[in-house]
Amino acid sequence: MKVKENIKELTTSQYNLSKALGLTPQRVNQLIDEGVVIRDEGDKSGGVMLFDSLKNYFSSKVTNADGLDYWDEKAKHEKVKRETSELKLKKLDGSVYDAKTVELAMTEQLVTLRIKLLGLPVKLTPQLEGKMKNEIYDLMTSEIEDILNELSEYDPKMIKEEVEDNGGDDDE
Repeated sequence: MKVKENIKELTTSQYNLSKALGLTPQRVNQLIDEGVVIRDEGDKSGGVMLFDSLKNYFSSKVTNADGLDYWDEKAKHEKVKRETSELKLKKLDGSVYDAKTVELAMTEQLVTLRIKLLGLPVKLTPQLEGKMKNEIYDLMTSEIEDILNELSEYDPKMIKEEVEDNGGDDDE
């Protein structure tokens, strides 16, 4: 069928619209009441505006009853999937670690630090006996700095080794 008029002014019967959309005539009446299907006010037989009605009908199909737009929600979902995939890839590269893995590595470092600091008196007592105040200060400072320098030598391989030592992947 060739349309020679303004397509926005085409009208059809409610029955024909229901057939075209695969709906019952009662459902078309409900859509009229909801304002989705637009009646042609100039048509005494109850015709409907075809263009506006179809536009409104398909727009209402995209937006659900909660007012959520299907395509917006799908885009958000795809973004989350992409970000998750990127995180997994970074995790495989070893540039990102789970909080649980970092916590495990940090706990081990802190336990080691605690052990070394608590071992200082045993290690230094014989060396400090009979020393002057400034010599004691220098020796203690030197030992503490050595321990702190050892702690500051961060190596990403250390966390990777921790992961491998503790059963590998933390994906649960």
